Amino acid sequence: MKEKLLIPQQVEQLLKEINTTNLNLGEIQISEHPLLTSFNRFIRINKMVVDTELPRTYLFYQQILRDKETHEIEPSNLPTPEWLIGEEEWSSLRDKNFDRILVPVVDEETQNPVLDEDGYPKTSIVKVNTHHYMLWLVKNNKIGFLDLLKSYLQEFIEMKSNELNKLS
Repeated sequence: MKEKLLIPQQVEQLLKEINTTNLNLGEIQISEHPLLTSFNRFIRINKMVVDTELPRTYLFYQQILRDKETHEIEPSNLPTPEWLIGEEEWSSLRDKNFDRILVPVVDEETQNPVLDEDGYPKTSIVKVNTHHYMLWLVKNNKIGFLDLLKSYLQEFIEMKSNELNKLS
């Protein structure tokens, strides 16, 4: 007797989705290139190396241009400045909605609120080591992987926008 699996439609659909998944860690749309306005621009993350001994996280990516009309990917040699999250990087602590947590600023001696230039109580972000925080977020299921990458990508783009926009 020859046996075979009787795969239900739902399971078949799940298998199809798994087998057609793009082989990258994520593709996140960013602002269009200032000189290539007929294209949508994406960052495609191809590799992530987490070194817990150093501690550092390396993200390897490429800039992708997709024609706005045909949706075809166009070859590009747009730059890819190094994206490294190291021991010197700091992030803002965030709440469950991923909004920055702001805390009151007080005088160290009196514990009285410090006022800003308009006379309102001053607040500040709480800084945490990015590498540790990122690992904690992922290990404790506090945020989805792509959401985490999007948040750090936004900060990376702000810091490296001039380099990312250079044309060869």
